[in-house]
Amino acid sequence: MEEDLFYQHENKFTPKELKDCPECNKPRISFGWCKKCEANSMKENFLYWTSGNKEIDELIQYTQLNATQACDYLEWIPFEKFELVKYVGKGGFSSVYSALWMEGPRWIWDDGAQEWTRAGPMNVALKRLDNSRNISSSYINQVTMFIYIMKLKVSNSLKLDFETIVS
Repeated sequence: MEEDLFYQHENKFTPKELKDCPECNKPRISFGWCKKCEANSMKENFLYWTSGNKEIDELIQYTQLNATQACDYLEWIPFEKFELVKYVGKGGFSSVYSALWMEGPRWIWDDGAQEWTRAGPMNVALKRLDNSRNISSSYINQVTMFIYIMKLKVSNSLKLDFETIVS
């Protein structure tokens, strides 16, 4: 089925048929995703959430403004949205917990309503950073690099680049 929906072009999967965005009437850049309208919608919500740390907020906002698909951005989730929180262990600069995120991510496309809906309950890992109000730029850079690597992995670019280097 997935093969019917996508074809591969320059290492990126592109839908064969993209419907225009009903809000701006421009072509979407991926299935159900209008970068301009999604970015505008997320930007309107910037005033309604904060992590309490300017650098973390800016990182989350950057991923939201530059997302190219539904699973391509970070989202600030208030702690009260998690249930069944259980302590797992302690690392060098954080404590790790498991939890159930009741709403889940916006990964389900409702074609009738032409909107993304939340996937529902999802098990997640939480990190409680020690001294989180004073996170170092080094930590933010590590998270940024992780996001970049995950994008390469999802797009298959990481595998292709590695194969080129090894060959």
